[in-house]
Amino acid sequence: MKLKTNYHSHSKFCDGKSTMQEMIESAIERGFTHFGVSSHAPFPFENDFAIQDGCFEAYKNEFFRLRDLYSKQIHLYLGLEMDYITDIIEDTDTPAKNYGLEYYIGSVHQVKEHNDSKDMWFIDGSKVETYDNGLRNLFDMDIKRAVHCYYESQIDMIRKNNPDVLGHCDKIIMHNKNRYFTQDEQWYKDEVVALFNEVKKKDIVVEVNTRGIYRKRAEDFYPSTYWLKYLVNHNVPLTISTDCHKEDETDMLYADAVNVLKQIGCKKLYYFEGVWKDAPIEDFC
Repeated sequence: MKLKTNYHSHSKFCDGKSTMQEMIESAIERGFTHFGVSSHAPFPFENDFAIQDGCFEAYKNEFFRLRDLYSKQIHLYLGLEMDYITDIIEDTDTPAKNYGLEYYIGSVHQVKEHNDSKDMWFIDGSKVETYDNGLRNLFDMDIKRAVHCYYESQIDMIRKNNPDVLGHCDKIIMHNKNRYFTQDEQWYKDEVVALFNEVKKKDIVVEVNTRGIYRKRAEDFYPSTYWLKYLVNHNVPLTISTDCHKEDETDMLYADAVNVLKQIGCKKLYYFEGVWKDAPIEDFC
């Protein structure tokens, strides 16, 4: 059995640049057997990157139209990427159930401490300045406190919810670029290990996200190869995703990720087919 799977994709329903149909047709053309749509879930505040208020039904209806249309060519699944934000969005399971999702990705993009403020540190996006300004204004340039808050948010998300997939779990490194800390520092390693201990308890699937490399914002996958070796050694379920936002990104560095995982001793990958299953890595192309 040959498999090519990707459960992290965006479209014009959120901050993607291609329509859902264009994304799915691209996946078919590139030989995917399983593909999930996972636009950013609606937020409780104004933004320009998530499904907007009142648009989820259109998203869902378009998905089911396309699933019927391409049912003989590809397995399609309805999902969302759902953000966890301390004090603001802490329950992701309930809306996922209410939306009727088949799976969802749990991610942290906005970092917030437990306090009365509504200010958040946005660690994603294209602007390094946004990362730096948030670190300065919200954390007084205390990188250890800020990084701890990032990983603590993910741990809290896992303890309180049951996401199917953990999204780009060390993305905090993207705009850091070894300026404020390095991944070799013991305090940083301790933060990551604490997160993966929680992942292991619930057997959550961790995505191997290729986007940082092909967008030239990172030198490695999320999580980085060092941590992928750790996850493989600790038998944590892995799946490959490209976090694609355009039709020409659906399989960007997919084969590279398979090859790297083989090199570090990974024997199997996970795919979703109503439930999560594993298959030998040799089956993935």
